[in-house]
Amino acid sequence: MDFIEKYNEKEMARVEAGSVNGIHFTRYIENVKQLKKEKNHVEAISLLHKLVDATEKESSVSGCGVAPWYYEQLAIIYRKEKLITKEIEILERHEQQNKAFRAKPSKIQSRLVKAREIYAKQT
Repeated sequence: MDFIEKYNEKEMARVEAGSVNGIHFTRYIENVKQLKKEKNHVEAISLLHKLVDATEKESSVSGCGVAPWYYEQLAIIYRKEKLITKEIEILERHEQQNKAFRAKPSKIQSRLVKAREIYAKQT
């Protein structure tokens, strides 16, 4: 097997791992935005969980970090729905994942601190 065949095989495995219903997770951004715009949070949450799973699977295959946007969108919806424990869970899940090389500090870290503060005030 030559270099190009090996590269193509790895690339195909990465894309397959990062796909939901045969479509790569990055192609769903507009769908998520539309669901949020329509305030269809139930469907958005369901889709985002599938996309989070896909970014994690791709990360495990490729060795690259996860895409934080999907976690952040879930956290935003959970906050709007006043589901603080769910928000904390998804943000902590992100914290446990490999981050992209040279990734800038994400808003997720500060969002997690704030969510924990909200939770502490509620209990």
